[in-house]
Amino acid sequence: MTTDTSTIAVLLSPKTTLVVDIFRSLGDFEAAYDVGAIDVLEYRLTSATDGQTARAVVSDALLLGFALRNQRTAAPTPQPAWAMNTIGSRRASPDECAVLGLVAASKAGESALASVCARRLAVALDKTVSSLARDMGLRLEGAGMRIESRDWAPLLDARPAPPSGGETGGHRSAARS
Repeated sequence: MTTDTSTIAVLLSPKTTLVVDIFRSLGDFEAAYDVGAIDVLEYRLTSATDGQTARAVVSDALLLGFALRNQRTAAPTPQPAWAMNTIGSRRASPDECAVLGLVAASKAGESALASVCARRLAVALDKTVSSLARDMGLRLEGAGMRIESRDWAPLLDARPAPPSGGETGGHRSAARS
């Protein structure tokens, strides 16, 4: 992401990388309907949580991913792909930050930030998308992964960053686990 004076690199936690990998692989899944790719990601997620929770996280992520793709508002068909990094990359793209911001904001009931995130993704923010994003946030929280809206808002220029009390900056770890 670019700001007035510099570029901010967003480094995801290992657990959050696993979740983002589900969204990263969704395009490949849709193109080839390769369920094996989703199974591999689910298995990798069991390193952070139990098998049942991993399946639920993957299921919620797939539902949200499909809803996001169905609510794209951009005019060209086919839709331009979102900028997603390779599976396993801990660096987050602006689109990946917007997806995580949407989940965090929806979970927190922050509709203004959720709207900013949806606009960044060229997605119509309807009740289905909001509900699925909220469910995803709650599921992640239940799996021990905290994704907070205050971590994403400064990156999306939606509102000012809260005072940090001595944080020296440079890189910001956007997700907590």
